[in-house]
Amino acid sequence: MDARRALEWAAALCVAVPVSFAQGDEREAVLPPERPAPPAAVTATVAQGDKQEPRWSLNESELPLTTLVEMCASGLGLHLEYDRSKLEGRIAVDRPGNFTPRELWDILNRELASRGLATVQPPGHTGFKVVPVADAASTARVEASDLAGALAGYVKLVVGLDHRKPDDLVEALKLVLSKGGGQIMAVREGQALVISDYRPHVDQALRVLALLDLPSAQPATIEVPLRELAPLAMATLLERVVNTRKAILAPLVGTAIALPESSSMLVVAPTREISWWRTTIETFDRPEAVTTLHYTPRRFGLAETARLVEATVRREGQAPSQWRMVEDALTGTLIVTATPKLHAEVQALISRLNDVQEGPRRPLRAFAIRNRRVSEVLGLLEGLLDAGVLEDPNAVEAAKPAEGVQGATAPITRPSTNRPRKGADVTLAADEATNRILAFGEARVLDELARLIAEVDVREAQVLVEALVLSLSESQTRALGVELQAIGSRDGRSWSPGSLFGLGSPSPNATSIPALAAQGATAVVLAPGDFSAVVRALEVLNEGRTLTIPKVLVNNNVQAALDSTLQTPYASTNASSTVATTSFGGTLDAGTQVMVKPQVADGDQIVIEYTVSLSSFVGEASSAELPPPRQENRLSSVVTIPDGFTVVVGGLEVETEGEAESRVPWLGSVPLIGNLFKNQSRTKTKSRFYVFLRCNVMRSSRFEDLKYESSRALDQVGLDDGWPVMEPRVIR
Repeated sequence: MDARRALEWAAALCVAVPVSFAQGDEREAVLPPERPAPPAAVTATVAQGDKQEPRWSLNESELPLTTLVEMCASGLGLHLEYDRSKLEGRIAVDRPGNFTPRELWDILNRELASRGLATVQPPGHTGFKVVPVADAASTARVEASDLAGALAGYVKLVVGLDHRKPDDLVEALKLVLSKGGGQIMAVREGQALVISDYRPHVDQALRVLALLDLPSAQPATIEVPLRELAPLAMATLLERVVNTRKAILAPLVGTAIALPESSSMLVVAPTREISWWRTTIETFDRPEAVTTLHYTPRRFGLAETARLVEATVRREGQAPSQWRMVEDALTGTLIVTATPKLHAEVQALISRLNDVQEGPRRPLRAFAIRNRRVSEVLGLLEGLLDAGVLEDPNAVEAAKPAEGVQGATAPITRPSTNRPRKGADVTLAADEATNRILAFGEARVLDELARLIAEVDVREAQVLVEALVLSLSESQTRALGVELQAIGSRDGRSWSPGSLFGLGSPSPNATSIPALAAQGATAVVLAPGDFSAVVRALEVLNEGRTLTIPKVLVNNNVQAALDSTLQTPYASTNASSTVATTSFGGTLDAGTQVMVKPQVADGDQIVIEYTVSLSSFVGEASSAELPPPRQENRLSSVVTIPDGFTVVVGGLEVETEGEAESRVPWLGSVPLIGNLFKNQSRTKTKSRFYVFLRCNVMRSSRFEDLKYESSRALDQVGLDDGWPVMEPRVIR
């Protein structure tokens, strides 16, 4: 039997015949047992061609719903379970004509959906069931994600997400699902969605999901600097604005992070939101109104009250334009520039401190004196207290600035002159052992003392004074002389003429020339019994250099002295008519004496008041009772020299020339021949005396400069400075 005749016969017997086809060109119909005949309005036809899908021809616009169910089951070869009582009634077809089984299946599912029913394929079943839509989600099996092989009118599937979070897409997909039967659930752990609904709605949801599950754009990051508002305050304000905006418009994805260290806001948001964040931050970044008020602490000191106000009132990250406090030590007030809210806190704090009852004991403080003697500082402070320097200043009431004036330029209320002045009540004592000053009195006065001691107890610069005393001497002496002696006799008379100048010519009666002992070039001619002659020439050159370099380290404005002298004793003789007594007559000093008093001026200049004396003994004493002759060169002046430079501050130069000639009268004046009757000498001396000063100011608080200068001197004399020597060591 061919397929065409089988379908015609099945249609003549019953429409609701499950039909299945074997594979191949020849199709056989598996016929069921006898069933009621089909209505006249339905006939089964097969299009020409072996591979064409069979079609049902509907001749009328209405037919029973059960008939449509069995037509679909027969045409698609499905096993379909249903409750006939729930499928009563007829279905209207929009047009008569030929329909494929799949078209009839779609019509059936639409009609069932309108009745609150759905066709599902349970898990593990090859057939289908018609169930209420409320039970469809729990009854239907899970289909493949692409719905391949899914034929049921109501399907359920699990869709994995690649880019978006499941919770972000649930609300959007609910808009395309059916209201009565559509269900969607987010699986956060698996990054997926479970969707259950009629097949057309699921197809629509998958198309929407393909449009939404896209890679998100990378957020932009910008830093917006703040000029007025503090970052933490701006972050709080932006949070309130974002929460309020969320109730009206779509929520923002970006966020703003406060950066107090750079006084800016870090915005991390999509590119489309960057403009909104920047505009909003710039809109709210405006200065808050501030005023300047003046507060007078009456119970406690100004400095400690200021520290308490800073710690309790000022907010972390406060903009500089919204908070500024100045300690006015001249009037004893705190000048505060802040917002009205902060002013209220400051006023409450100052009022509470001023209302504190004075206790039985007043504060006691100890001030360490680091750079001066405690007795010197104590005497200075007591003199100031006696002069009334630390008297209680008139109180200045906290006053509001003039109308329209804000900031630090607000006017300061002048103190009243009607209140009586009160002397400072404080007791001072010096602790010599620890070099401290103990002060007992009012907190206000102790604060004033602390500031005064800080100004007075400063380290004075030290000056390393190096004096270079240089003495130079030069002398040149030339001597040329001739001595002649002769003897003779005639007629019993002897004669002996001579030209003698003490050069030591031998006697003409000598039989030999004695040994020469004189200095210089000497020539002796002797004719025994006749004459003798001696010629002597001598030149003496003498150059001397004496350098004395005393060093002394002295404090600023303190006089220092350095003496290096040699004492020479001499005797004293008391003679009378009967006895002479010799006793100690005393000593005479000779050497180097330096006295300096430096004063460090501005501009690295040093004013030096100095006295430099260089003395020496220049010969032997003429007698035992008299001291030896002594020569002294002294310089004394006040000069200004640059720091670190060596400059000459004084000098003395003496030059002496002398010529001497001894000759025989008349003969010595004869040209040329007269030189035989002369003894000539020429002397030239020159002495110079200079004083150089080099001053180095030692300003380092840790004495590094003094250590450097000391190390240089220690290296010159080869002494150890006592510091540990760091040597490299190889670690294996």
